[in-house]
Amino acid sequence: MMTTGTKQPTSPESSLVSIRTDELAALVEGQLVGNPHLILSTLAPIEDGNPGSLTFIRSKNFASLWASSSCSAALVTQGVEVPGHDPETRALIFVPDADIAVIKILKAIKPQTAAPNIGIHPCATVHPDAQVHPQASVGPGCVVCQGSLIASGVVLTANVYVGQNAQIGQDTFLHPGVVLGDRCTIGNRGLIFANCVIGADGFGFLIATPDRPVTKVPQIGTVEIGDDVEIGACSTIDRAKFGVTRIGHRTKIDNQVHIAHNCIVGDDVLLCGRTTLGGSSTIGNRTMIGGAVVLNDQATVGKDVKIAGGAIVLDEIHDGETVLGVPAMPARTALANAAASRNLAKFCRRVDKALKKLDPDYKPS
Repeated sequence: MMTTGTKQPTSPESSLVSIRTDELAALVEGQLVGNPHLILSTLAPIEDGNPGSLTFIRSKNFASLWASSSCSAALVTQGVEVPGHDPETRALIFVPDADIAVIKILKAIKPQTAAPNIGIHPCATVHPDAQVHPQASVGPGCVVCQGSLIASGVVLTANVYVGQNAQIGQDTFLHPGVVLGDRCTIGNRGLIFANCVIGADGFGFLIATPDRPVTKVPQIGTVEIGDDVEIGACSTIDRAKFGVTRIGHRTKIDNQVHIAHNCIVGDDVLLCGRTTLGGSSTIGNRTMIGGAVVLNDQATVGKDVKIAGGAIVLDEIHDGETVLGVPAMPARTALANAAASRNLAKFCRRVDKALKKLDPDYKPS
């Protein structure tokens, strides 16, 4: 049976701690080909593992490394042929999807995150008019303001601030330093990592003119976050000027992402690190956005879109498109432009020479 180790794993391996290959095959409901009695104690990349390591093989590129690998066992996606396998000394476990099987194992061995006991810690401050469910956990240094609602199973680890009339749904976990602004809501089963700020004022100002200074526009809206949303460390989601900034169900937001006022993000969206959404931009369901992407104010991105890292979206991306570049454009066009630009200097020199022959007085610009 799988248990939790006493030592911290070191990279590149992760602790698995003593499980036989036949037990592991049963856990992932896979077909074992090889030695059923091998003891596995770590997870490791196929090229870096040692005896006792479990790895995974999802494609023929990984399979080609198996013969030279020192790993004892591998999870293999069905249909992938693995040359050089010795069933006497090693084991392969065939599963419908090796990636899904690895996730199942990681969930089984994941260490528990430190959390305060159920109830309100003596060093927390909870307003008498706040509603905190008896099965919620409010850790040291937390502040829960007037009129707020904390549902059953919620965990506020430490130094979490919950503003007036804010709401947090069942089984949501807030890591240290999270700030949830007044009247903002988080749905059920959320996971919010350290130092996120939800509900800061949107960046709304009238620019200065000769007749007036820079003038702040009051931001009186809210933020609504759906169920099963994960938000990475140090991300910020601004409240709306009026109305709502909305994050859809099951959306996953990486570290250091900024979502400006009045943005609408659909369901099942993935936003990678350092992405910035300008005010009132919209993202459709199931869209994937790479790292450091910038959406201009009021940009519209459709459903099932893929945006490569570093792209800048100026206006609209239609449903199902894959785009990249600055400004973002269909992938085929962007790649063709990039290929052409590699020869641009050479092309310009040839043009200059040709024009010089036609006109002796021609001078390159």
